[in-house]
Amino acid sequence: MGKRNKVTTRDIAKAINVSQSTVSMILSDNKNVSFKEETVKLVKKTAKQMGYKKPEVKKRYSNTKNTIVVICSNLSNSYYSMVVSSIIQQANKTKTQILTISTLRKDELEKHALSSLKLLKPCGIILLYPPKFVDEWNALSKQIPCIIIGDKPKNLDCDSIELNSFKCGNLLGNHLKQLGHKKIAYISSPLDTTEIGRNERYEGVKSVISNTQVFFSSSKQFDMYPIEKREYENGYRLTKQILGDKYDAYIGNNDMTALGILACLKDHNIKTSVAGFDNIPETDFPQIQLTTVDHGACEKGKEAVDILLEQTKSERKRIVHMEYEPQLIIRLSTFNRKKSSSQ
Repeated sequence: MGKRNKVTTRDIAKAINVSQSTVSMILSDNKNVSFKEETVKLVKKTAKQMGYKKPEVKKRYSNTKNTIVVICSNLSNSYYSMVVSSIIQQANKTKTQILTISTLRKDELEKHALSSLKLLKPCGIILLYPPKFVDEWNALSKQIPCIIIGDKPKNLDCDSIELNSFKCGNLLGNHLKQLGHKKIAYISSPLDTTEIGRNERYEGVKSVISNTQVFFSSSKQFDMYPIEKREYENGYRLTKQILGDKYDAYIGNNDMTALGILACLKDHNIKTSVAGFDNIPETDFPQIQLTTVDHGACEKGKEAVDILLEQTKSERKRIVHMEYEPQLIIRLSTFNRKKSSSQ
């Protein structure tokens, strides 16, 4: 095998013990990210010493006028995989390509995505979760059509196909109340002000059953779990911590969390109602049968593609706002309170 002479950002990162993304953003003069002055100087000095040359921007971006970019948090969650699949199927009808970028809800990766999109200049962008850098997305949406699926931040100026997460929580709360449940544990991924859906679902449940307690991991703890089953693991571990409190029912902030709750209760021989949100395919498996809330995830993905493609063909300036009505899907994981049992 011939010797590789070309110096890469990975070589520079390894030489000075920093991340490759840090080197890449500094050498590309990324204006959306700031680093310590000494780090910037070290990276540029090392790059010069090693003979690094910036790669030329070739015509590889020329076909992105027929490309839609999807921004999601983590494809290991079946909800995102389900929505992305529906987007691909719809886009394929018009030979439109789909590029998916996963940010893991990390600030650095979201900023990097913003910078990349300015270079790519795709025909449209679909956001699958509420972004943190709203001002930057607003600026980008003036150049590239953008649409968000799900909970839209109030100051985000782009098209939206929204979900009323409060109504979803309210639906589930009423269902559990009718079954006689009075003490609810709401198990969630990290909660902060940007996590609109997680907070609204909790508030929706609590509006019906006041004795609803919320339990969630810190972002630091959450990030320690294996990425491929992070939400499942979070649901399992948080449930294990509160088993002694004997809740009437458990709700996961999404189906992946609820699956972790179910597994924990089964491992401890506890039969208690469990429910989630999203109606991912796994919830209908015979051995699972999870009660959940469907909010038209696949339909929203298809609709988003159609809206973006319409924008590329017209001079439409008005903001499109759509909202899907959530539907309660009752399965075997929820039942009358008198059937619940514990050790």
